[in-house]
Amino acid sequence: MTRPERPRSERPTVSIVDDDPHIRAMVAEELADAGCDVRSLTNGLGLERVLGEGGIDLVFLDVQMPDCDGIECLRDLRAHGFTVPVVIFTSLNDPERRRQAQEAGADDYVLKHELLDRLPDLLERLLPKRSDNSAL
Repeated sequence: MTRPERPRSERPTVSIVDDDPHIRAMVAEELADAGCDVRSLTNGLGLERVLGEGGIDLVFLDVQMPDCDGIECLRDLRAHGFTVPVVIFTSLNDPERRRQAQEAGADDYVLKHELLDRLPDLLERLLPKRSDNSAL
């Protein structure tokens, strides 16, 4: 599956996946202010479909959602060949969950209270990988 090519001048598209509407809105606003188009999702169940449509350059994926574990969702995405950079974010400062996220293929693991402060660095570091963000 290949991602449709887009002109390089186009704004990057970032997906925020979180069941909390306030978190989604806050992060989406910051991403938009940083020059990104934003796709907000309430859970990880539709993320594979959205990624399969192409055009997502970076994903911010919550760990704890009522109907989906973010780390399990990430494992599934990687097993299906999706290479899009994924930042796992959570309110849990748990070394074991951090290790699990790394093993699942997370590009970073960020605590929710640090996310907005770290956002510029994350975008700078992870968006350059835009050329290869679809399934293999």
